[in-house]
Amino acid sequence: MTSLRRIHHKAKSAALFLVVLLVVLGSSVWEKRMMHAMHTSAASLYQDRLLPATGLFQLNDLMYTKQQLLDSYLLRPSATRQHYVQVQLGGRNVEVDSILSRYEATYLVAEETRVFGALKARLHQYNALERELLTAAGPTDPAQARRLARQFTRIHNDLTRLNQIQQRVGQELSKSSQDMEVDAGLLSNLKIVVLVVFTLAILQALLLDRHPLVPKNLKNFRLN
Repeated sequence: MTSLRRIHHKAKSAALFLVVLLVVLGSSVWEKRMMHAMHTSAASLYQDRLLPATGLFQLNDLMYTKQQLLDSYLLRPSATRQHYVQVQLGGRNVEVDSILSRYEATYLVAEETRVFGALKARLHQYNALERELLTAAGPTDPAQARRLARQFTRIHNDLTRLNQIQQRVGQELSKSSQDMEVDAGLLSNLKIVVLVVFTLAILQALLLDRHPLVPKNLKNFRLN
């Protein structure tokens, strides 16, 4: 019975050590996953939120530039100014298309996809009206000019809405990163507590087992 009791103490110590090892390995794997998630969240915040938000501001500025170019031409139309404005508007349209392509390549939430689709459709309609006004042979049609102004207002509203979505989703990503950072800190503290508890338990088990696994009366046993 004494030998069995000693074996039991040895097995208990080994089991506690195994638990400590599993806790360390498990927590390390979990921490690596959390760090990867934090890195992904931070990268998404930069790639899918900050850069596209900058593009939206640039797009808004380009639309105002296009509006001013067309208005200046309509005030004093001439063949020379028409060609100049066409070239300038064509360059701005290339920049707009580039911004739209970069924005579309990022991750978009459902509401963002819907608003972005409406924005592209309105930009297409705006450009068509813009070309009609620019190439019109006679005086400017007031009704057509009003339609262009309404499209411009709707485009501006879509850009404002996209900026609001960018801010909201960016705040959610930032909060998610902060929550993961807090969880990582709690996990680290929990790991320390578990290690201390099980280390003390192992020490206690070893102190209770002061006898070697092999009885003393068998130490000097020799086979003849």
